[in-house]
Parts: sequence; structure tokens; C-alpha cells
Amino acid sequence: MEPDKPTIEGMVHTDTATRKKFSKDASSYRIQPQMVAAPANENDVVRILEFARKSGTSITCRSGGSGLSGAGIGPGIIVDFKPLMNRIKQLDPEIIAEPGVVLEDFLKQIHKKGLMLPAIPSSSSWCALGGNIGTRATGPRTARYGTIDAFVTSLKFITARGDIVDTRKKLPDTLEKGLMRIREKYLSDEKSRRLFENRPPIAGGYNVPAFSRYKDPGEIAAHLMVGSIGTLGVITEIRLSPIPIRMPQMTYAAFFPTLEKIGDALNRINELHPAAVEYIDNNTLARIQGKLLNNRHKDIAGALLVEFDESEEQAKKGEKILVESNPDELIPVPVNSPEETRIWEERRLILPRLRAFARKKGWIVPSIIDDVAIHAKDFVPVVRDLNQLMRRLQHDICIFGHIGFGSLHARPMFDPRKKEITDQIDTVSRQTFQILHRYGGTLVGEHNSGRSRSIYLEMELGDRFTYLREIKDLFDPEDILNPDTLFDTAPITENMNLDG
Repeated sequence: MEPDKPTIEGMVHTDTATRKKFSKDASSYRIQPQMVAAPANENDVVRILEFARKSGTSITCRSGGSGLSGAGIGPGIIVDFKPLMNRIKQLDPEIIAEPGVVLEDFLKQIHKKGLMLPAIPSSSSWCALGGNIGTRATGPRTARYGTIDAFVTSLKFITARGDIVDTRKKLPDTLEKGLMRIREKYLSDEKSRRLFENRPPIAGGYNVPAFSRYKDPGEIAAHLMVGSIGTLGVITEIRLSPIPIRMPQMTYAAFFPTLEKIGDALNRINELHPAAVEYIDNNTLARIQGKLLNNRHKDIAGALLVEFDESEEQAKKGEKILVESNPDELIPVPVNSPEETRIWEERRLILPRLRAFARKKGWIVPSIIDDVAIHAKDFVPVVRDLNQLMRRLQHDICIFGHIGFGSLHARPMFDPRKKEITDQIDTVSRQTFQILHRYGGTLVGEHNSGRSRSIYLEMELGDRFTYLREIKDLFDPEDILNPDTLFDTAPITENMNLDG
């Protein structure tokens, strides 16, 4: 018998093939949904939410499916924005877009207007804007320009109760009063403010510092939605304020013999506020073997890829610092050269190439500690301790990331043929958390929370985790929006696909 489903102008799929397709995203998890709904407009979203409330079915929002933490899959209704809610509705004077627009398509359109959105993930060719908002997306140039949160002016979203909220206008009374109550409590709670505001700048979970950064309840609501992985409301319209395009002045690739030299160069380079600072360790270089990014210097510790875009003078100062840091090799990469295109493409393709390397070995590379967020000053001890841990546990690991703002992607590899693999994955995850906690870092970084890491948020935040609970209860008291991805999460290996 055909299952009950919402009546909408868009499409609702309950067939096995579609449900199987949407049982996975780019993470290591597999959960088959009850149905997949592709809304055509805001009214469709309201109807889907009404159906979910009445039937007791959960909602998981999905844009591109490029997420790495398992937040884009769920057992209830997948709301797929990409097919029908993918329009750029306005480019001037304000940019307004729907959540399903592919980021690369969006960037092409705003570039024609002389504008850029610096927070560009490596998955820009298939991720979509709604997911970028939901995860508080970053990219290499976040080092200078911040996360996508810095460019959000306002949002429209539907609450779990079915209210249509425009954050430029008066909020529903219950929501506004609740936000002001939490804000008053937060502003008077100095210890909690210090904890949240001293976390690494890209640390995930709810954007609690919004309570001190903004006074207007609409602004607070908008910036809480950013990074909420669809657990607070269903976004239907995104309004952004990109900035004028800033062209790079010069990029440098510097290959260093020791981790300490990389750390010294990083600390000095960061004082210049470069556009981007990327770290790639020697294991990664050895496995991707790009034409420019490779381990031709066999004994190096790794490389820094640094981009300057402020001025020629800034680039020259940066080059001087890199030379004084005594790299084994320093490669200047001129602007608009084939080498510039190639080196950033090689950086973008690191993860696909690591996965290809692992497949040849019969290994898997699950996304379990891929989202490390630290204070950049702690780079050397954190990377040293992670490498020591993996040597002790006998796992191959590759570490790379946007180290200019403290983001590291740690990618241990596992043999799925081993019987104790789930225990191994759990051990790596738990012991990595302990290392990061020691340095004030977190496993919930630029890819934000989800099935692979939210279990650690309460351990990290302690009593302050209650702020996240209060926010969730205010927006979604019945817990129908993306449950089990931020609260009450299962062990990280549950629903994990270990077949590669």
C-alpha cells in the first residue's frame, strides 16, 4: 500500500531506488529515509512540516549532500532543495537565493557583478547554498575573511511549528521572548561567555556568541540558524552581502624539514593576515603526488601554501618571512598563471585522491576526526600528538587543512577486513578528542556537528551545553528537525558503512 505523504506542488518519492540513493551523503553513514520530498516553494515546505508534525515523522534538510558528518541523512523525510528550490531570486541591490542553488553556479553569477563570497568549500561544484549556511561553511580564504556567517544579512525559515519567519521583521512572540530570555542569561554569565567566545573561531555547535554580538532578535535568530545543521528551522531564503572581488597578489608553496619550522613560519605569517594559509603534511603529499604538491623532498615534515591578496608589499613581506624560516624549497606561484590554477586544484582534490589511494589498498577513510578545530598557536603540539597517537595505534594518517584559522582535516585509514575495526574507530575518535580538549580545541569544526562528532560536544562544553539545549527546545520543542545529529547522538560507529 502507498504510504501517506504530504500533498505539495513539488515531488514526493517513496520508491526504493530514491530512498536508497538518499540513504547516503558524503559521510561514512547510511540511513534509509521513509520518503524524499522536493518542495517547489515556501508553501510546500510548510505543508511538509505540517505532515511531519501530525505523523510524528522527522525532517532532514538536504541541499547538495556533500556533508561529511552524517547530518544530511535521516530516517524520516528528506527535504531535497536542489531540484526545484535552486533559484537566485535577486542579484541587485541585495543578493537573495534559495537553499538548493549550487555554490559554484552562485559564485559565477555574483562574479559577473564584481563580487565574491570568500567562504568556498572544496566541494563547491556540488554543495549547495543551504548546506553552506547549515554548516557555517568556510574555505581557504576564511583565514582573512571569516566564515559564511560574516556575509549573511538575513534569512527566511519555517519553524517546527510551521511559522514563516523573516528575520528582518518581527519574530513570533514565543521565539522573540525566548531569545531575549536566553540572551539576558548569557550576558550575565561571564564564565559561559568566556568559554564560548574563547573556543577556536570555527568551532561548531550552535552559534551561541551571537547573543553578545547582536541585540536585535531577528539578527540573533538568523545567526543561530547559521551552523545549526537544520535542527532549528527549515531555511527557504538566504540573503547575503558579498564583498568586491579581491585578486591575489602572489601565492607561495613552502616545503619545510621540520614541524617546528612550519609552526614558526605559520605564527609569523599569520601576523600579516594573509588571504589563505594551507597546511599539507608529508604523508598527504606522498599519497596525492601532484605535479606541484608532492614529496619530492622525501624527509620534509610538510608544506604551507600561502596566498596574499592585500598588496604587493604584503606579498613581499610574506616571502621574506618564508625565506627566513629556512624551507627546503620555496616556490613563488604567479597570479593568473597555469601553476596557480594547478596548485589550488591539487589542494582541492586532496580528499578524493586520498580516498583513491585507500581504495587501492583495500582501506577506508571514514570521516571521524576530519574536522579538527584548534587555535593556530597550538598547531605544532597538536599535530605532534596526533601523529604519536596514530603511530601507537598503528594507523596511517594524513593531516591537511586551512591552518591559517586553525582548521585541520585528520584522515586516518582503516582496514575494514579487521574484526575489531569498530573498536579501532571508536578508540581513534575518543583519544583524538582527549588530545584536542587538552589544548582547548574541538572535533566539531568547520564541517560542524553531526553523527560523527556531536557526541563530544557535551563533554567539551560541560554545564554550558545547556545553552544548546535551551536553544533547541525554543525552536523545535518536539525534536522533529534533524534529530540525533546534535543531541542524544548514538555511538559514532552506529549506522556507519564500513564497506569502503
